[in-house]
Amino acid sequence: MSVTVSHSNDPVYEQMFDDLIQEVFGFSFAPWFARELWDERYESYSIIQDGRMLSNVCIFKDDMLLYGQTIRAHQFGAVATRKSERGKGLSRLLMEHVLSLYPEVPTFLYANPSVIDFYPRFGFRQAYTYRPRVAVSINNQPDLAVKYDVDDNIVRQSLYGKRIHSEVADSLRAQSIQIFHLLMDYPDGIYFLPGSEAVVIAEQKGHNLFIADVITKKPITFDELKMELPFTGVKRVEFGFCPDWLGVDPYWEPADWEKEPFFLRGEWNLSEKFRFPAMSAT
Repeated sequence: MSVTVSHSNDPVYEQMFDDLIQEVFGFSFAPWFARELWDERYESYSIIQDGRMLSNVCIFKDDMLLYGQTIRAHQFGAVATRKSERGKGLSRLLMEHVLSLYPEVPTFLYANPSVIDFYPRFGFRQAYTYRPRVAVSINNQPDLAVKYDVDDNIVRQSLYGKRIHSEVADSLRAQSIQIFHLLMDYPDGIYFLPGSEAVVIAEQKGHNLFIADVITKKPITFDELKMELPFTGVKRVEFGFCPDWLGVDPYWEPADWEKEPFFLRGEWNLSEKFRFPAMSAT
């Protein structure tokens, strides 16, 4: 079987892709496609038969910042095969094809727990990840911040204009993936803080506040940030990124490695405890 590759806004290919993703994962890429965010950095490799996509593997080409050094890295995602086509080696064929194209590029992926034995066959090794958390009391008024919609111009301008990054581990060019997360995961969690001129992506559940990202052009500390966060009753904050640049010394709680398996391939210079930015995960 031949491999088809696409990295552009092709409506016919997108529909085949979306049909596969809906069958396997139960959600649709349609909102992302509608905003024409599929660019040359997101490559889809697939097996197509009679106008139907049977299997797919995607990579996202990103620039990662690791301890002050910028490297090109690829993230695998949307690894999917229709139930009726499993056991035929289609995913293996696609994985081998993609890795043969980029044999030296460091690669990572978040895996489905049901297939963790699959990726070591291709040179991936499981890495243990952590969740940076701090105990803190936040009791602020909700009108401190301005809520934005994902399609507001200031949101996209902020993403592409971000200047402050983690020196431990961060993503530099994942704006199209970040918008995907805003659309799918945090459509009601986009806040602009006038005092610090920062856009914060956050969600509160009970006493826990998850800050998926802080997007800013200028330095800011967490002590300054927490005075503007429009939440009350918060007792613990978890960061979806390495918060070193916020001046935070968090407690690194181990992630559930069985439910959230994470794999690396190639040469990586990572600390023992790190978190890849949640908003950049495919």
